Amino acid sequence: MLKAGIIGAVLGLIYVMGLTLFSPFCTLCLTPLLGAAVGYLACHFDRPPTQPQALRSGLIAAGATGLVSLAGQGLAAVVNAVLVTNSPQLPAMLADFGLPAEILTDTQQYWQTTLATNTACGLVNLFIIIGLGAAGSMVWYNRHSAEMGIGD
Repeated sequence: MLKAGIIGAVLGLIYVMGLTLFSPFCTLCLTPLLGAAVGYLACHFDRPPTQPQALRSGLIAAGATGLVSLAGQGLAAVVNAVLVTNSPQLPAMLADFGLPAEILTDTQQYWQTTLATNTACGLVNLFIIIGLGAAGSMVWYNRHSAEMGIGD
């Protein structure tokens, strides 16, 4: 579970930080795959003999991945806000998107919106990763318990 948690945390940090620089909503697309993969991988490494132990392994590994992903999303949100509010090319960028330059008149409003949106998406990601980490561990257990001769 420790190996899977570390692997998931590193992948989650890189993945979430990269996508959050574009938009926090992008992270909601592939998060289910990350959660399920970490739960499955935790059980693959640990080979738990009972269903509760398999569930525990998946939850702990997915929890570590989810918390690090949440921290990465927060860090990327701050970087995004700093880059956008301090950019001298901001009016040109807004014009490229077809938005008037007056849309960003108050940088405090942008910071609040960015941080609130990223917090909401980060918490949703955390719960999805943990929930599907548990599901991934149950998939592993149900698939491998019979062939390994283990069971409750």
